[in-house]
Amino acid sequence: MTTPEPWPASGPRLSDDDVEHADAPAGSGLNQPWRAAVAGIELVVAVGLVLAAWWSWRQGTVTIYLPGPEGAVDVVTRSIGSWLAAAVGAATLAGLLLLDGIRQLVLALRARRRASNGV
Repeated sequence: MTTPEPWPASGPRLSDDDVEHADAPAGSGLNQPWRAAVAGIELVVAVGLVLAAWWSWRQGTVTIYLPGPEGAVDVVTRSIGSWLAAAVGAATLAGLLLLDGIRQLVLALRARRRASNGV
């Protein structure tokens, strides 16, 4: 089985290094220090969303005490779907922000391997 070559037949043959860096403009690496600030902001917002999810979940459950037979007390717990849905949505968004914050932090701290190796 044959595979097509990654360059046109009449065009120049580029090395793997040239192909890898062809799309990136000069001086625009992914590891930029401002990404650490973005990661910090996303972490703070994620903590706020977790607190909002916890508060919404507490608002979504209501305990009702009803008089029962012979003086006993019946306890009924009701769930309010809109509050519980808001809690799940806030927790999901917090998780996504946490994942993106980790990604931003890794991109901010990652060292350029090619520049440090001299290749």
